Amino acid sequence: MSGNEIHALPKGRKTRDLTLVAIGLAMMAAIMLMPTPAGLSLAGQRVVAVMVFTVFMWITEAIPYGASAVALVFLLIVSLGGSPATGLAGVAVGTAKAIPMALSGFSNSGWLFVAAGLAMAAAITSTGLEKRVAFLILRLVGTRVNAMMLGIILVSFALTFLIPSVIARAATMVPIVIGLIEAFGLPRTSQVGKAMLLLAGILPSVTGVGVLTGAAPNPVIVNFLTSAGQPSIGYVQWLVDLFPYTIAYAAALYFAVTRLFKFEVDELPGGREYLDKCIRELGPMSAVEMRAAAITTLTIALWASDSLHHIEPAAISVLAVLLLILPYLGVTTWNELYKRMDWTSILLFGAGISMAEMFTRTGGAAWLSKVTFVESGIGNLPVSMMALIIFGAMFFVRFCFTSITSCLTAVTPAIIGFLLTLGNPALPITGIVLGVSLVAQCLAIIPVTSAPAMIAYGAQGFNTRDMMRLGLPLTLVMYGLILVCMFVYWPMVGIWK
Repeated sequence: MSGNEIHALPKGRKTRDLTLVAIGLAMMAAIMLMPTPAGLSLAGQRVVAVMVFTVFMWITEAIPYGASAVALVFLLIVSLGGSPATGLAGVAVGTAKAIPMALSGFSNSGWLFVAAGLAMAAAITSTGLEKRVAFLILRLVGTRVNAMMLGIILVSFALTFLIPSVIARAATMVPIVIGLIEAFGLPRTSQVGKAMLLLAGILPSVTGVGVLTGAAPNPVIVNFLTSAGQPSIGYVQWLVDLFPYTIAYAAALYFAVTRLFKFEVDELPGGREYLDKCIRELGPMSAVEMRAAAITTLTIALWASDSLHHIEPAAISVLAVLLLILPYLGVTTWNELYKRMDWTSILLFGAGISMAEMFTRTGGAAWLSKVTFVESGIGNLPVSMMALIIFGAMFFVRFCFTSITSCLTAVTPAIIGFLLTLGNPALPITGIVLGVSLVAQCLAIIPVTSAPAMIAYGAQGFNTRDMMRLGLPLTLVMYGLILVCMFVYWPMVGIWK
């Protein structure tokens, strides 16, 4: 790209973004001004309008995520404050009462879990403990190409329990993979380089879906299900329900990578020496790393034993953050943690949950699901066929979002609302919602639909065609495994009837 093109790009992007914002505002205004559809309250109509604008901003990235979150809260305050509490007429709620409604997402356990998880990720990665674990696992599996691919998968699984953030895990994995590729004297665009970087970009989301604390959408989904009257899913139960799927998917990913890419060498020269060098440079385990390991072990033990002590996982996460920043006992200070944390994601999660809760409380979710699913006749189909259609629709919806959390936050309440309107107590609502989550988090066809994939893509080792070459077969595997869960595994664990 020439210098003139570089200078011209910001202006062109600014014009594009302003145009998209104008389009989004026009869509929101049009929905607010149109006659209120039958069965929808005025407040529900306005929340739908705000959702359309917000989702459009998320899809197009016309404004930064942080700005979109602030705009969302403001628009919810104004829209709800100027609407009657119920129906189409009556006294307006007022902004004083609308403020806590618009901020409701910041007062539930799902948001607290996400915020504490990001704080834990920032604290633990400041110690270097995750790198030591990664290098040791890679050293154990050996330096043959196939063994290294397996090692990267094992590292990703290990980091899922250490770092409750897919983005943080990707940011940890990608530099390690780049170091391995370059130390072995291979270009990033080599077949080995492409395969390793694709693993680093795909695995964080895949492994995260199997652990309650492994990805931000997981506790949010639990919150949605609990709010809808479904049984709460604890840390161990989530592992039972989804971790076997994760292992099977990872096995299929390993098979696909080692078959679709023709590696230039069977064993990477210099691999063992490089890993030994990295471990020597780390030196003995520091006191800070030991404290981080002890706190992490305690936290995982408390998460895993929630059925015994009945302490909310979010409360355990807050305790872990407290221990990590306590003087003398912790591993970092609050000031340092504050600088390292991703506050934009925390703001976005809270605002997104607020939007979803208001979408449900104002009747918008039930109305939209009725129009989309009930009136289309999907609800009259057998349960399995209906679920498969929902999973298929999620495939196309997923391409509209660059954020998995934003996608599930926007879509899940509508699906739950639709399922509740069917009035069938035997309907496997939890199973269907978990299936939707699997599609959203495991779809890996183009980089832009996943933050971890974008981090790996930024290393400039693979292109979109490379990812599609791997992602399309994996999509078939994903749906095949979901079918196995529906008809074989989930009935065994009690979430599918």
